[in-house]
Amino acid sequence: MLRLLSRSRPARQTGRRMHSSKTHYDETVVYKYASQQIKPVSLGQLLKYRRQPLSAANILDSVSYSQAELPVRLAKRVISFHRLPFIVGTNPHIARVYSQYYEAFDRLHAFAPIADLHAEWEFTRALERQTQLLVDVIPTIAQGFLECRPYMPSRDRTAFINELIRSRIGLRVIGEQHVALSFQLRDEQKAAPTEDVWVGAIHTRLLPARMLEQCAHMVQNMCEMHYSTAPAYRIDGDIEETISYIPSHLEYIACELLKNAFRATVEFSAQTARDAHPPIQITITKGDGYVGVRIRDQGGGIPKSSMPNIFEYSWSSMQDADAADDHGAGSSMAGMSMQTNLALQQGIGGPIAGLGFGLPMARLYAEYFGGSLDIVSMEDYGCDVFLKLRSIEGSVEDTQI
Repeated sequence: MLRLLSRSRPARQTGRRMHSSKTHYDETVVYKYASQQIKPVSLGQLLKYRRQPLSAANILDSVSYSQAELPVRLAKRVISFHRLPFIVGTNPHIARVYSQYYEAFDRLHAFAPIADLHAEWEFTRALERQTQLLVDVIPTIAQGFLECRPYMPSRDRTAFINELIRSRIGLRVIGEQHVALSFQLRDEQKAAPTEDVWVGAIHTRLLPARMLEQCAHMVQNMCEMHYSTAPAYRIDGDIEETISYIPSHLEYIACELLKNAFRATVEFSAQTARDAHPPIQITITKGDGYVGVRIRDQGGGIPKSSMPNIFEYSWSSMQDADAADDHGAGSSMAGMSMQTNLALQQGIGGPIAGLGFGLPMARLYAEYFGGSLDIVSMEDYGCDVFLKLRSIEGSVEDTQI
């Protein structure tokens, strides 16, 4: 979605200081960077190159901030792992994420100050690789904290994960924005400049209706593949409305919400011997500087006793269903265990489906740019999910990353 196109790798690597493998981590360097203050960037700064062809000076200005800021943020995340209880920090999943963050810090901080486009390109390619290597940290950390629930209070666990995810969003936005701008400059150098709806990783005329259509179609296909049946979906309302947004953020939120709606509808039909699945209704509304989305399903709703837990990490209705199976009190879809459900649902809403991170992460993504996510449940009937997406362009003055 972010147009990080594959390019040939430069033959020389002169921009980065020599990196050698280490048998232990140099904590002195990490603490030095972690002690520095974060320098937030405003959305206005991310959009400042919108109305002009990109120049070498623009890219060097962008990389100067990225090179200075990203190692500081990565170092702070590395140090945050040091504060975990010993038994939690030694969990193999959590230890793996710790190592990934240190590796990203170690590789990016080792670059010499960048003064030309050749060195910038080397840094950009390294940044692109490190960003991709950190893609799977959330499902990994989710599995780790699922295993460590007895060893860390829920409040402390939530605080750690919230900060990790918020920091990860900021790292990805800053990193992917620079990578996209760098590729954009090189694209413009190869062809005559044309009006573009992209400013780095930000799409300035994103159609939520089109994105929701693509996500609903994908989730419907996956639902059909896994359950041999799937409900239809309908999209109505202000379907031509556009906003300025990062497509990958909306894609994640939409897939997670739709995955829940499709799965609940299919399972409730099975439980109630319903002849046909009611359709998933997706309605889009226009607001002042934002777009509203309502996703309505008839999937049986969420039990009142579970509503306080739905935005807690490591809580999932799939886990409740599995616990019911263990006690003979119910059955999950087609008699599948939680582990089988997890394996089957990796294509719906990302690989963390069933680990209890989907809804909390979706809400964090929605709130990151000033939006919101709320759920209204009618038990034994269905759910209405209300998503508010604030246009990035309309929140440039008061939103910082």
